[in-house]
Amino acid sequence: MEKKHLKWLKMGVVGAVSASLLAGCGAPADQGSKAGGASEDNKEITVLYLDEPFWKQQNEEFTKATGIKVNYETVPFMQLHDKVFVSFTAGSSEYDVVHVRDDWATEFASKGFLEPLDSYVTEDMKKRLNPQTMEAMAYKGKQYAIPRYVWLWQFYYNKTLIPEAPKTWDELITAAQKIKADKVSPYAESLGGTISYSSFIVHLRSNGGEFWDYQNDRPTFNTPEGIAALQLMTDMNLKYNIMSPQSKEFSSSGAMAEVLTQGTIAMNMNTPQTLPMSNDKEKSKVVGQLGVALIPGSKLKTASYGETGGLAIPASSKKKEWAMEYIKFVTNADQQKKMSLANGKIPSDSEVVKDAELQAKYPQYSLLPEQMQYPFGLFRHEQATKITDELSRNILAAVMGKVTPEQALKDAEQKILAMIGKK
Repeated sequence: MEKKHLKWLKMGVVGAVSASLLAGCGAPADQGSKAGGASEDNKEITVLYLDEPFWKQQNEEFTKATGIKVNYETVPFMQLHDKVFVSFTAGSSEYDVVHVRDDWATEFASKGFLEPLDSYVTEDMKKRLNPQTMEAMAYKGKQYAIPRYVWLWQFYYNKTLIPEAPKTWDELITAAQKIKADKVSPYAESLGGTISYSSFIVHLRSNGGEFWDYQNDRPTFNTPEGIAALQLMTDMNLKYNIMSPQSKEFSSSGAMAEVLTQGTIAMNMNTPQTLPMSNDKEKSKVVGQLGVALIPGSKLKTASYGETGGLAIPASSKKKEWAMEYIKFVTNADQQKKMSLANGKIPSDSEVVKDAELQAKYPQYSLLPEQMQYPFGLFRHEQATKITDELSRNILAAVMGKVTPEQALKDAEQKILAMIGKK
């Protein structure tokens, strides 16, 4: 039943730059010519990223280790994509390193905005970086970014209401039906706005299916596995009545986590900020009550959904060699551990995830090595947003009983095929 997940393991394990590389990460003597005429006496790069204390501290460490100055420009995450896109379309060379996630890497690479990084990828990186995170940063067989962290869904449950975490979706339904607590919804998923496709992907994968055929550029969700996945979501809402009515309003994992910490939801899939939020004595009503487990499975033991955050070099950058020195530094094993200790981001380095100090600080990390062996990446496509918006509308219609799961997936498939110019 679980053989399909082994293909992820056979991709080979890839990894971050080891700390031993740092001693030699200064720019070579001929860097000036490689960097498009930049002076060796004026080594600097411009990085566009997020305004968090750790990233700034990391930049200072990089400059101290290499002599390369970092001009650091920040922008709120919700504005980051558009900021980068505008810069790219304007043909600007102002940025040397930019943040990308799975779907952005594909979008930007497809338009020729990013520099292929294959010649920079070391054997050490190939050994230790999680293969799914590397694949998330690739497009048509080429590497366009290097993974820095993962933001992976896990399963959270209230231990006072659910003594033992369900291992399958059938077990979840059984456990949910036994909850008799007043004003508590047994289960919730993010179904609001245009995000319902994310929950659907998890159910689809646990049934042994997948969302897209990347080789032939076609949707693969309208299958027996997909129909069964959407039927389960519909049944949890309409037949078993265990789905929180608020689910259709949740348009982000953060909003759902906030409700979970108030004790009005017993179980859900959510991102890593959930457990710390639940233990915030000033805001949470369930301090010490949440447990963390693998997401329930069906044909596969488990499956998940999660964003990979990576770093890319714009094709227009005139300082690519120095930019890559930066990427190597901030994604090495030592820096990934520091990152995780500072801000809770999950390392993309498969070995660092197992670090004893990290697992002591974040108990949920003990489950990550196994969870990350199963499919979890975002959907990647040049038209990802339009495609997932269309699918989400149809999924919500089915879950609310307006159309059958079969009809919802058929309609979504037809519209998406027309959208990408295929029959």
